[in-house]
Amino acid sequence: MTNNFQVKENIIAVWGNPSSGKTVTSMKLAKELESKKKNVIIIFADLFCPVLSTVMPSVDVKSRTLGSLLSKPHIKQIDIMQTVIPYPKHEYIGIIGYKNGDNIFTYSEFLAERVAEFISQIRQVTDYIIIDCSSVLTEDGFTTIALQQSDKILRLCNADLKAFSYFTSHLPLISRAKFKSDTHIKVLSNIKAGQEESTFRSVYGDITYTLPHVKEIEPQFYSAGLLDGLSGRDAKKYNAEIKKITREVFELE
Repeated sequence: MTNNFQVKENIIAVWGNPSSGKTVTSMKLAKELESKKKNVIIIFADLFCPVLSTVMPSVDVKSRTLGSLLSKPHIKQIDIMQTVIPYPKHEYIGIIGYKNGDNIFTYSEFLAERVAEFISQIRQVTDYIIIDCSSVLTEDGFTTIALQQSDKILRLCNADLKAFSYFTSHLPLISRAKFKSDTHIKVLSNIKAGQEESTFRSVYGDITYTLPHVKEIEPQFYSAGLLDGLSGRDAKKYNAEIKKITREVFELE
């Protein structure tokens, strides 16, 4: 990663219902930032479904994991830089997350102060940070703190009853003022032909962006190709929306 960062409000959390496309969206936003020569670190915060081996199967992460970093008595910027894994062939993108086999018993329970310290320190080492959050709020202290301390939060919502049920259950968990849930930027995600988009726009309210379903994304996910480009009619709409999100949410020219 190159050193060219002067951004203060630079942490974006991507949160939503299970299978809403949080990891996909995080990667596609990072790719767009890279195209503008911005340094970005993606934090894969989900300990319940570690994705490092999915997005970078050819890289041996060893002990360079988010869990190992948060287990330190104190976190310095040098600790973060030693943990960041450069994404192969993408000089502007680095990754921190959990490795294959990690679970809630792998590491000691993280102190909230340690997570807050990590978030404070990582602001200083790169242009932008994208946090790919867990959907499991009750067991993931990292995500709950990230939802409090991130500068902006993209809330990804699927247009189906299962997603609606998820938010009905989980939004009360982040209703306190410190979570700023009323400022979330809502995204209808993975919208397929025939789905009641207008109905769910009304149900969720104040939808800012819409990401259409693109068949090409699923094989990209399973072949570790999420930083590859997309083609086709639906991809054209999807790419345009990713560019719009990047421009407006990250406040780029």
